[in-house]
Amino acid sequence: MQAFRYAYEPFVFSKYRDSDNRGVYAVAMKYFIIFSLLIFTGTVFYLDLLKHVVKEAYYAGLVVVPLVMLGELFFGIYYNLSVWYKLTDRTQWGVGFSLAGCAVTLIIITGFVPHYGFIACAWASFASNLLMMLLSYFTGQRKFPVNYDLRSALTYALIAAACYVAGMMPQIDSLFLRLAYRSLILSVFIGIVIKREFPHGRLRTFL
Repeated sequence: MQAFRYAYEPFVFSKYRDSDNRGVYAVAMKYFIIFSLLIFTGTVFYLDLLKHVVKEAYYAGLVVVPLVMLGELFFGIYYNLSVWYKLTDRTQWGVGFSLAGCAVTLIIITGFVPHYGFIACAWASFASNLLMMLLSYFTGQRKFPVNYDLRSALTYALIAAACYVAGMMPQIDSLFLRLAYRSLILSVFIGIVIKREFPHGRLRTFL
């Protein structure tokens, strides 16, 4: 997310100075979603290895990692969508979206943290970012319409969800076999992306 943010805004404004490149923003959104979903899937699949970067006392909290990552995905999409109010000099809309997200966060934290603890915080982040994403999308489509590829985004989201379920549901005791099985599932996901996005050798041209 941070690397993307450093690169995306200068890219957007440089394109906007040249001409109306709304199609470019749609393509950037598409590939952001694809690679974010691949990162999400890879992270949750290999969490058994990645967890060793923190102390064992924190392992109980790893249950929120998928939820927090989805919330960050929504925030990344929101950041992509924010191009409309930045380019049209209507940044007051960004303030409004942030306040709406803040309100949802406060409501969930104050209402549910006393009973559910840090799980409620993860849900607060998830709900807040989801709300800001939806508000920015529907408002932006009225103020500065961009033809985002919603069909592709939904397709990849469903593929990622199916891979997640397929990779996480079987109870495989052996760490080696579990990771090997999940690696196979992730390879299928990557193969689908390559076949759909880079057919007929276009991947070599892209690289």
